[in-house]
Amino acid sequence: MLDLTAVKGQVDAMVAAQVDAPALFEERLVQAVDLLVEWGQPDRWQQLQQMIQKARVSWLFADFCGPFCEGIDAPPRPQHLSVAATDGSQIFPDRHEISPCYLLNIGYVLLHYGSGERALISSRPQLYWQDQDLYQEWGGRRTGVSRDVVGFRRSLLELTELAELAAASQAEGHPTVALTDGTLIMWSLEGRAPDFRDDCLGQIRGAFDLLAERRIPVAGYISRPGGSDLVNALRVAMCPMTVTQCDQCPGLQSAGEDLPVVRPCDPLEGISDGVLLRRLLQPGQRSAVFGSTSQILSDYGAHHIHFFYVHVGKEVARVEIPAYVAEDQQLLDRVHACVIDQAAKGQGYPVSLAEAHERAVVRGADREAFYRYLEDMFVRHDIRARVSLKGLRKRSAGI
Repeated sequence: MLDLTAVKGQVDAMVAAQVDAPALFEERLVQAVDLLVEWGQPDRWQQLQQMIQKARVSWLFADFCGPFCEGIDAPPRPQHLSVAATDGSQIFPDRHEISPCYLLNIGYVLLHYGSGERALISSRPQLYWQDQDLYQEWGGRRTGVSRDVVGFRRSLLELTELAELAAASQAEGHPTVALTDGTLIMWSLEGRAPDFRDDCLGQIRGAFDLLAERRIPVAGYISRPGGSDLVNALRVAMCPMTVTQCDQCPGLQSAGEDLPVVRPCDPLEGISDGVLLRRLLQPGQRSAVFGSTSQILSDYGAHHIHFFYVHVGKEVARVEIPAYVAEDQQLLDRVHACVIDQAAKGQGYPVSLAEAHERAVVRGADREAFYRYLEDMFVRHDIRARVSLKGLRKRSAGI
C-alpha cells in the first residue's frame, strides 16, 4: 500500500524543480531545429556525413541519403489498394501452472479499398508444448525457452504470416501494402548464440525476399518513437573537435571537482527525432529517408533497413522499410500514402494495425480461461498435474 502522505513532500519538490523546464526545453528545441535546417541543406548534408564517418562514438546515427531540411508532401492514395497487417500476443510459459507450454496468437487483417471486397479479420492461435518447442540447444547448451525466445518467435511469426498474407493478396490482383507494428530491426539479436541468431535472421531475410520478389512494400510502424538517430548526427555538427571523440570532449577536460560536466552538445539532450521533426513537418508530410546504422543490419543481406518520419496528424511516427522499398519511388510513395490514409481512418493510428492488435491481444481473462480449460482436460483424462501454491495464489484474490 502506498502512503501518499509520506511521498507528498517528494512530489512537491519534484514539481517545484521542473517549473522552468518547459521554457528551457523550448529554447533547446529551437536551437535543434535551426541546426537541422542548416545542416540538411543540399550543400551541407554531405559535409556532415563525412564528419559522422570520422567520429569515434558509440551512438546510432542516421545515414543520410540526401538533403533532409524539408518535409515531403504525401502523394494521393491509389484508388485500388489492399492493406495487410499483423500483430501478435502470447501466453508465456509459466512453471507455476499446470503444464509447461506457451501460446502465440497472431491477429491478421486484410482491408480492401476501391474494390468493394469484404475485409478479412481474424486470428490464429498456436500452442507450443512439445519437447522441441520448450527446450532448444543454442551455442552447445540445452536450455528451456525463456520469455525473450518466445518474444523472438512471436515477432518472426508476425513477419512471416504478414509476408504470406500480403503475397496471397497481391497474387489475386490487389496492389498491397504490408504493415506491422513496431521495428523491423531485430537489434536484440546482437549477442545471442550464433546458431539462434542465424536461424532468426534467415527467417527475416526469407520474408523480405518473398515481398521484394512480388514488389510488395512492407513497413514497420512505430508510434511515439523515442529514437534519436538524427539528433545524434546533429550532436556531431555541434562538436568543436575536428574529429568527434567523446572521451576527449572539451566538457570533460574543463570540469573540476566542484563543477558539472558541460558538453557542447548538451543542448540536444532529451530531444528525440520525433519531437524535433514535429517542428519541421506539416500534417501529411514525411521526412527524407535515412539509413539505420544498427550493427545487426550487416546480417540482413540486401534488405538493409531504412526509415523516415511522418506527421500523421496527432503525432510524428517512425516508419521503417527495407532497402528495396527505400530505393523504389513508386513503392515508397505507396507506403507514405497508405500510412497517412490508415492513420486518418484510425483517428491517429493505422486502423489496420489497431484491428490486428484487437484480434491478437490475449487479456488476463483469456489467460485464466485457457489455463482452467487446460486443467479441466487434464482432470477429464485422469492425467496427474498440479498448480504450484504460487500459481494458485495468483489465480485467487487475497485479503
